[in-house]
Amino acid sequence: MGNGLSLMEIPDDLDATFAAFIPPFGAAGNPIDITGGEPPSTYEATIRLGLEDPRIQALVLGYWHTIVTPPMVFAELTARVVADFRAKGIEKPVVVSLAGDVEVEEACQYLCERGVVAYPYTTEKPVAALGAKYRWARAAGLL
Repeated sequence: MGNGLSLMEIPDDLDATFAAFIPPFGAAGNPIDITGGEPPSTYEATIRLGLEDPRIQALVLGYWHTIVTPPMVFAELTARVVADFRAKGIEKPVVVSLAGDVEVEEACQYLCERGVVAYPYTTEKPVAALGAKYRWARAAGLL
């Protein structure tokens, strides 16, 4: 993955749990691809699962603009789910890359205002931000 980060090997039990939310033409494993035609409930279920499982240390979410789940719908549900988990004391890093038309810019701003690092039109910047966070945590002796 780069930036001092690596993708975790998804354990079989977790892979099977993610697969229950993914259409047959999607992909479990890591990265998980729920495909672009899924409703908001699929995005929410997979984000919740990623935040719930203690073996997952951080989430890198990639979003591509779809009609089924428009950018602001994705941003609102992501911010809400992250806030729900933070209220329970689960504060995993979550970074988001949004691709599409200019509507993803508004969605990124919405997420950033709610403490979720988000960038439009790029996958490199959110991963670099996550890598910087982990390098800092390692240097500070927190990991």
